[in-house]
Amino acid sequence: MCNILDIVGSFAGGYLIGSIPFGYILVHSKTGNDIRNFGSGAIGATNVSRVLGKKVAVLVAIFDVLKGIIAFFIAQWLLKNTVASEIAVIGAVIGHCFPVWIGFRGGKGVSTAFGATLVLSTLPAVIAFVMFSISLVIVRKVSAASLSAIWVFSGLCFLLNEPIQIKILSLFLALFITFTHRKNITRLITGEEKIIFKKE
Repeated sequence: MCNILDIVGSFAGGYLIGSIPFGYILVHSKTGNDIRNFGSGAIGATNVSRVLGKKVAVLVAIFDVLKGIIAFFIAQWLLKNTVASEIAVIGAVIGHCFPVWIGFRGGKGVSTAFGATLVLSTLPAVIAFVMFSISLVIVRKVSAASLSAIWVFSGLCFLLNEPIQIKILSLFLALFITFTHRKNITRLITGEEKIIFKKE
């Protein structure tokens, strides 16, 4: 069982790990600028690519994915409780989006959510990543690919009859990522969302 102190502690620890703003730190260290003043205003890899290029963006994406994974394993190591570890990864995703260190204005949570899905349920996460990749190649819009992937992950968790807490957490992640992309959804509907991999 998982008591309330374990839940609060694991969430808080995950939040602090997730709130480390790698995109903000790298851009500020190299340019002296706030990444949130450019592009979409987010601190994630997609926006970093607009300022520092693809190589740094890939590095940021890896760091952000690791936040979700590390939060899980630290909680597992300290508390020896799977439910607490699962709560920690949710804390990491929320921490990435609302980091205390930079005024609660962070990213949209996709990379950290991917790390979270890998430890919550690996097979659905891998399938969702394949869906993300295919969608990105076809529509060339990161937001659309991200939304399709997180909902595929949640749907698969239900179809594959994962434990009830995994189903709940997967649905929470899908709803939360949809919320962080609410402006992107509006732009997708109006046809104003920017594309990536522009054709020459």
